[in-house]
Amino acid sequence: MKTNILYISKNILLLLLSISIFSSLTQAQDNPLMSKSNLKISVQYKLVQKHLLTNNNIKVDIKGNQIILSGNVPTLYDKDLAGVEAQSVDENYVVVNNLKVEGTNVTDTEISKQIMKNIESNVFYGVYNWVSANTNNGVVTLKGWVHLPWLKKQFQTDAEKVPGVISVKNEIQTTFGPGELGIRAARLIYNDPMFYGMQNFANPPIHIIVNNDTVILEGTVSSESQASWAANLVRYQTDAFSVENNLKVK
Repeated sequence: MKTNILYISKNILLLLLSISIFSSLTQAQDNPLMSKSNLKISVQYKLVQKHLLTNNNIKVDIKGNQIILSGNVPTLYDKDLAGVEAQSVDENYVVVNNLKVEGTNVTDTEISKQIMKNIESNVFYGVYNWVSANTNNGVVTLKGWVHLPWLKKQFQTDAEKVPGVISVKNEIQTTFGPGELGIRAARLIYNDPMFYGMQNFANPPIHIIVNNDTVILEGTVSSESQASWAANLVRYQTDAFSVENNLKVK
């Protein structure tokens, strides 16, 4: 019932804002002073469309050449998105984003776990990527490696969508891709009877990073023998300059 009421409220707000925009545009043709009023309504309309403005949680003010956003939003992602949507209305204005991320009772440990759940469930997170998240008083530090440059921002976005995250320090490094060395290492490991087929897991147990001819193994395996065997496969059957075995045992 509560969900239905919120849905109806949002639709009513969208309708009212649509009427206001139409009215303002009509009046603006005869009254140039209506432009800032129209701008405010247009920004509000954008925020409602993106489900950011609910129950008057965001206040929009126009002062000089500034669009000022204040109030509260659930996540850091929502804060950044509100700024982008406001800017898209009129690029001649500067957006001052004073929105605050709502506090939560979630612990740092729980935040880190949810971030990793988001990242690990991302369809682009696979064998050739490795990311870790550490949270301290809502400030998240992301570390690890990605083989495609744009994944660095993608995984940061996954973190920003978690309630309780105040800011994100993105220290993820970009490799030049797995190359032949990384692909051969993956085939050796995941074609071995000990690990066969595991590369298709949502979060593969062994992640393979290639950095300047060094193969870095990250992830979690079931035993010390699995960790040692994976490293030996790469160490003795590839041209890797060195193997850094960071595999952990459950």
